[in-house]
Amino acid sequence: MNKKFSYLFGPTFLVVIILLLLDDYRQYAIVPVLLFWIVLFGWDAIEKKKKAKENP
Repeated sequence: MNKKFSYLFGPTFLVVIILLLLDDYRQYAIVPVLLFWIVLFGWDAIEKKKKAKENP
């Protein structure tokens, strides 16, 4: 999970910083954070299911 976190964190952090710098889009800065957590845990759940199928 650590590798996935670092893989997704960089782009998410960059997008949040850009959105915070743009005055009209500050209220949307939470969206990439929410997507980050959804993708992170979704990705982890899919990998766990694949491992469970491979190793019965």
